[in-house]
Amino acid sequence: MPDVYSNFQELQLYELEGQDYLIKRSRDWHPVLIAAPHGGNIEPYTSDIAQWIAGEEFAWYSFEGIKGAEVRKLHITSHHFDEPLLLTGLQQAQIVMTIHGLKNSTEEFLMIGGLDSDLSNNLRIKLQRCGFLVKDSEEKYRGVHPRNICNRGVTGKGVQLELSFALRKRINEDLECRVRFVGAIKSVISAYF
Repeated sequence: MPDVYSNFQELQLYELEGQDYLIKRSRDWHPVLIAAPHGGNIEPYTSDIAQWIAGEEFAWYSFEGIKGAEVRKLHITSHHFDEPLLLTGLQQAQIVMTIHGLKNSTEEFLMIGGLDSDLSNNLRIKLQRCGFLVKDSEEKYRGVHPRNICNRGVTGKGVQLELSFALRKRINEDLECRVRFVGAIKSVISAYF
């Protein structure tokens, strides 16, 4: 389904903060930023997963859709996502990771994209060793557009994680799975700082 809005400024003309969407973030920005640009009910559980990965160590940001049946219209493609508060945080971010959701509700897997191939490869290895299925990214989920939100930090390259609905739900409901997933990602990122 194509986006209804081509950027955040256009979305603001028709949608109300606090009624249709929320913008949440950690108190402080940090050189590591974990973001969920399609959080809340747009791509369920992505906001929570971003916050769990960030924890107290890193910065996090979430754009959360809270409106009812039409929540999908709040989705802005990642290389058009330009919400000003997030853009401010990106100016300080050396590592940017975005959390996204795929619709697959039966198979637990993820795809890793973005222009930071070194970090992506290290994440792939660690997550596979921790028992997670990492598939090759399909074309539309590669996250290689230079204006993709994951690639707009200080280095011009970042990581995009696309998680199936089944995996997101499991991470949300299964504490052991969540600890394993979050721990794997934190251990890889921490090696860079």
